[in-house]
Amino acid sequence: MHQPVRPVVVWVLAVGLAVSAALAAKLAFDKRQLTSAYTQARTEVAQLSQEVVQARQTIDTKTGELATFEQELLRIQSLLKVADQEIVRLQQEQVALKGENQTLNERLAAAAAEQQALQARLASLRELRIAIRDVKARLRRERWESWLAHVQAQRAEDQQRLAKGNRGFVVRNGVPTIGSPTRLQVRVLEPQEAGR
Repeated sequence: MHQPVRPVVVWVLAVGLAVSAALAAKLAFDKRQLTSAYTQARTEVAQLSQEVVQARQTIDTKTGELATFEQELLRIQSLLKVADQEIVRLQQEQVALKGENQTLNERLAAAAAEQQALQARLASLRELRIAIRDVKARLRRERWESWLAHVQAQRAEDQQRLAKGNRGFVVRNGVPTIGSPTRLQVRVLEPQEAGR
């Protein structure tokens, strides 16, 4: 015989079917969510990959720019070193020029003082005559000293020639007498005292 199905079993089966349907629905929902999350994650990964590629390109570009900047920095540092050397040279030249300027200013002041003194001397006719006399006396003295120096030089040259002598050659009327048929007679005078 057939035993009647008990309502509890039906109920358990109904509940089992309901739970199974709920679990199936839950699994389908979870599967859709996982699929959606997976698709979204893949999209985000693709976007991140593009961003990484762009970041790498940017890094490569910036690396090249950095190398260019480093070269430019080295060139500028070299130019600054040359400029520093030029500044030092110009400062030394400036110090020298300041010293020269000071010397020239002192000479200018001395020349101005001398000019004022000369203008004061030449202001009167009497002073002018004295100045002319002084200039004439100075010119005479310079000519005398020049003549005296010339005479002393000539005497020294004559002394040297005399010391060398003519080495025993006798010359008559500008012609040497060696080997000439005429006889020469040489008379030597005694030295005379000064004042006679």
